[in-house]
Amino acid sequence: MHFNSSEKNVKDRKSAVLAAIDENWRQFRTSLDRLVSEDMSKAGVLSDLAVTDIVGHVTTWEWELVNALDRNRIEPISDIDEFNKNAIQNKKGRTPRQIIEDMEQIHRSLRDQLAKTPNAYFEPNEPFRKFIDSCTVLHYQEHGSQIRIWGSEHSLSASDR
Repeated sequence: MHFNSSEKNVKDRKSAVLAAIDENWRQFRTSLDRLVSEDMSKAGVLSDLAVTDIVGHVTTWEWELVNALDRNRIEPISDIDEFNKNAIQNKKGRTPRQIIEDMEQIHRSLRDQLAKTPNAYFEPNEPFRKFIDSCTVLHYQEHGSQIRIWGSEHSLSASDR
């Protein structure tokens, strides 16, 4: 099979975005690996949110992305703050283990969906690219750093160092 230069650039861009997602996911995941289970439900990571709330939030947005990619359409959300608040409420009562299992399963679904996503969705000015970035790399960076900072100051495992 022969690709012209433009097709190769688009394919390379998709590969680069997927690699960035994978690398930032590993860093986000590492921020959780440093915590002990008792840390997961402690409020205070971000205002009154616990690690489980933040992980549930990230997972909710990954699931939104999976569904948008599946239907080839981004559904507008009129009130993002209300959406986020409802998403966190919907996950209350789940154990930290369940939250982490959901996170792993949904992330696998996301990676499967991204692998079959059209290359054009990864172009810089494509609306899907912005949604992909905000639901993955940018989200992992933002919330992973919040968890790492909080964990270094409040985690029960921090006292072991």
